[in-house]
Amino acid sequence: MGRTRRRIAGWWWLAVALLLPVALVVSSLVTFRDLQRMQGIYLRDRAATLASRLETLAPEGFTESLAALAAEEPGLVDIRVFRAEDQTAERPAMEPIWRGQQLFKTQEVTLEGGKIFRAYIPIHVASGLRVARIDLAAAAADFLVAHARRSVLMALASGLVLLGVWAYALWAARRGARLQQRQLALEHLARLGHLSAVLAHEIRNPLGTIKGFAQLAAEKADPASLPLLDPILGEVRRLERLVTDLLLYGRPPEPVLRQADWVSLCRELEARARQAIADRPIRFSCQAQPWRLRTDPDLLSQVLSNLIRNSIEALEQRQNGEVRLQAVRPPAGGLVISVEDNGPGLDPQVRARLFEPFVTSKSSGTGLGLSIARSLTAALGGQLTLEPIEPRGTRAELVFPGMPVEEAATGGRRTAWQPSS
Repeated sequence: MGRTRRRIAGWWWLAVALLLPVALVVSSLVTFRDLQRMQGIYLRDRAATLASRLETLAPEGFTESLAALAAEEPGLVDIRVFRAEDQTAERPAMEPIWRGQQLFKTQEVTLEGGKIFRAYIPIHVASGLRVARIDLAAAAADFLVAHARRSVLMALASGLVLLGVWAYALWAARRGARLQQRQLALEHLARLGHLSAVLAHEIRNPLGTIKGFAQLAAEKADPASLPLLDPILGEVRRLERLVTDLLLYGRPPEPVLRQADWVSLCRELEARARQAIADRPIRFSCQAQPWRLRTDPDLLSQVLSNLIRNSIEALEQRQNGEVRLQAVRPPAGGLVISVEDNGPGLDPQVRARLFEPFVTSKSSGTGLGLSIARSLTAALGGQLTLEPIEPRGTRAELVFPGMPVEEAATGGRRTAWQPSS
């Protein structure tokens, strides 16, 4: 209950902090619109005043009077007076005025000199009805709103800055929450790893005793009793693998870097794959390039063996199943090793939690294999990722950007093994 109240209070202050800059920005925009409207009103009033002056001018001195008007009105750009019979390009704009459908018409046009406020206003002179086109510089009304415009722009800028500060504060708060959550997860994993190591040590000694006595009993047992002892030895071996995984997860070994031959490593992995495949219709291929690697071959072999075993188990009894192990040297340097299969692909429910410990889709799995593989890959200076392959399958990729790779003196070979049918 208290946590819910604190969360509600936090969102309340967050909403208030957002409302203030938003209100400031909206108010600035509304004020800016009103200022522009005031400019239009002022320019329309000035045009109407000029039109009324035109009605008082004497016809004989009309040209000189226009020059006097221009001197009195600095914002005046041009004045033209049209008669009803004049046919000009501006006739359509003045037609509603001639017909009495419109008292006046204003518009804003852009000329080479800048923006112009243009007004078409009817005037009455001695010779009859005329329409005056009065052009005023739009900047002539700037003196009315110059100070107010600066204030509005400053208010708008302040509101935008406050919005930026609010967005940054929100981002920082969310980032801090994610980091805190991640820190809690790491602490939980660390405690889990320590517990796994302690349990593995406690289990290992009695397990060794059980295995020893079971083997001794199998050696002295009569043939009729052996089938009863075989399951014990099988389960002991499974528990040994579990203990080994727990120790690796709790205390990953430090890599011992040395020269390793990629061809020899491929042969070793091929032998392990052959043993795991047994009589299933699965093809394994390894692209063995004549390379010398600077790495810990034992840890690298353990990671690749785990990934290959996962691919083989994913294929089950699928016909034409295939597992491919290959390595390439990117132009930027280093080494990229991949394990691909044409199995059913990654389970969407498990994919988001692939590297979490004790998460697995296998009925007999521990869920530690990928966690250990990623940990060992990181210890070797690489990164492990798993991605689906179209139309089906999975690709596990190990990227070692800083791994030194040299050409070996012997030629390379490509090995492939297909079990006999």
